[in-house]
Order: sequence, then C-alpha cells, then structure tokens
Amino acid sequence: MKIKELKRENVPTVIVDNTLNRYRNHPAFQSKVDKANEMLRTVGLPKLKK
Repeated sequence: MKIKELKRENVPTVIVDNTLNRYRNHPAFQSKVDKANEMLRTVGLPKLKK
C-alpha cells in the first residue's frame, strides 16, 4: 500500500530511521541478559499449575 492509501484508511504511518540499523546486532544490556540466562540455567522456569 502507498502512504496516500493508508491515510484514507486512518492507519498510522510509521517511518523507521535507517540509522538505527547500527544497533541491530548490538545488545543494549548484555550484563543483564547474561545474569538472566545464568539464573534460568541454575533455577529454571517455574512450574505452571493447570
């Protein structure tokens, strides 16, 4: 669809800035991700009751 067609249908238009691509493979909070993975490895996920 083109932008003019989207405006007629009242759909919000979002344009993503291409300069954000440099963050695509760069983890923002690597230390927190490592800590969470360590916790999951040692403790595991909680058991769910059905």
